[in-house]
Amino acid sequence: MVAPEQQTGLREYVHKQHLPSVSLLGVELNVGSALPDTVELHAIDVPNVRYKYLAVADHSILVDPDTRRIVQVID
Repeated sequence: MVAPEQQTGLREYVHKQHLPSVSLLGVELNVGSALPDTVELHAIDVPNVRYKYLAVADHSILVDPDTRRIVQVID
């Protein structure tokens, strides 16, 4: 999980990026759900954040790149 003091910087970063949204049919967007290897993850340029992310619908999804599991959904 992202530390509370990193939340603001992280939210600002992902909202400024305007990534194109991807469709993930059959994948539940819940913390702990695994994403398929075919889904492209994007690096986050925020200090001390090792997660990657992607945009799905109106959400930014933080993903552990080692396990490809969702760690946080940002509205």
